[in-house]
Amino acid sequence: MGWRDIVSAELGIVVITADDCLHCIELEAALNEQPLDVPNLWIEKLNADELFAEFPVFAAAVDVLPFVGIFSQGVEKSVVRAATPQRIAEALAEL
Repeated sequence: MGWRDIVSAELGIVVITADDCLHCIELEAALNEQPLDVPNLWIEKLNADELFAEFPVFAAAVDVLPFVGIFSQGVEKSVVRAATPQRIAEALAEL
């Protein structure tokens, strides 16, 4: 699935990461043990130009990695800064 599929799904998660982000590696390991029940896609921040062009408000919010965008049917619903499995679960529960 590409990012357009994730963003246009009923509920989808885009995780913005970077190669040198230790917290991103920790999140990936945690989610490998306990995967998300929501379609998701990991995108390197340097490779997210198309996504950022489509969602400039989302792009402007990306500051602390890993950064999660929760989308539904093409609309940004929530973001999670310095994402952890717990923070992602809390954001999903609030929708």
